Amino acid sequence: MITITEAAKEQMLHILQKNNVNYVRYALDGGGCSGLIGKWESSSELEEGDVPFDLDEGNNQLLIDKVTITYMENATIDYTGDFMPAFKVSIPNTSSCGCGESFQL
Repeated sequence: MITITEAAKEQMLHILQKNNVNYVRYALDGGGCSGLIGKWESSSELEEGDVPFDLDEGNNQLLIDKVTITYMENATIDYTGDFMPAFKVSIPNTSSCGCGESFQL
């Protein structure tokens, strides 16, 4: 199960409206100083294996690929609008690097 906070949903919907697309995609990629790093992008198309999460009552969705979803059990996606606004993905039983951008399982 993945939890998407209201703040994260609102920001994703803002990004989708601004970019005139229906999907926000999150994927884990190799890299960073701890091994895995999350990548965000807006998209206008579904890809094979995408797992969709509804952001509103319409067609707007967060998409997570089938490989990434296997690492995200009990994850929480939040948006912090403080000094350095950013999406924050918290996954239990992972350790983060010093910069907070990448993590290890």
